[in-house]
Amino acid sequence: MMRYLLAGLLFLSAACAPKMGSQITAPQEALADTAFVLVLKKIDKFENDGIRVGSIRSTDNGFSVNCSYYEVIEKLRQMARRHGANIIKITRDELPDKKSTCERIWADIYRVPDFRKHEGEIYWSPQRKLTWDDFKGTPSATGYFSFGAATSCDLKMESNSFSLLKKPKFYTEAVFNCYVSWVRPVARGNDTVLAHEQCHFDIGELYRRKMQRQLDESNLAVFGLQEAVNRIVRDVNKQMVKRNDAYDEETAHGVNKDRQREWALLIARELDALKMYEQHR
Repeated sequence: MMRYLLAGLLFLSAACAPKMGSQITAPQEALADTAFVLVLKKIDKFENDGIRVGSIRSTDNGFSVNCSYYEVIEKLRQMARRHGANIIKITRDELPDKKSTCERIWADIYRVPDFRKHEGEIYWSPQRKLTWDDFKGTPSATGYFSFGAATSCDLKMESNSFSLLKKPKFYTEAVFNCYVSWVRPVARGNDTVLAHEQCHFDIGELYRRKMQRQLDESNLAVFGLQEAVNRIVRDVNKQMVKRNDAYDEETAHGVNKDRQREWALLIARELDALKMYEQHR
């Protein structure tokens, strides 16, 4: 079973990179450029079971561009890796406003033994398959009685700053929500049920890629941009709902193992066909 949400933000700006800074108190051995760095929002709970490496920030130098949330976070991830940190815990953030077109972020960085312990969200990755430990929510007491587990996946979208002379660039994510997704005790440890939920997450990633492709190929202009983007998001949403419903119906929520395997292979092939739109974190 899958629950999902589509969310989008657009930022418009006039036209130098954001100002990056750090204060490192306990530097660690640098991580590989491809190492995953977990980002925790200000509202996320975090109990440090490792080393606080220091603090980092990204602010506006007065004329910054390329400073949307995803662009800033990627720069902060690079800084964290250089200092050997695998967790970024945001302590303060300021949205674009009349004073700045940038997303400004201040954060503490940590090196912990296992970042997965602290995850509230999981970004889809071919290397990061779901485990039952990722389902941290409380099972529904009032509905879905016939289901052993529920997967909550958000499709998120944001644009960079843009102007009449600069086309927008779109950033999309398929995110598994750990504290909304749940599993009943009777289903925990059941590999068949877990494979069914993983495929729901894979379907979310598939339609994120479809959305990214449509946004990239749409050649959208500034005028009427919001309406055009909303239309693409709605269309992708409808397609994804229909596909998930068909998946649950044809596999009997994973009970039909033959159809489950067929669906898993089908979605894997469709993901491979859109591999150029895979996110690399």
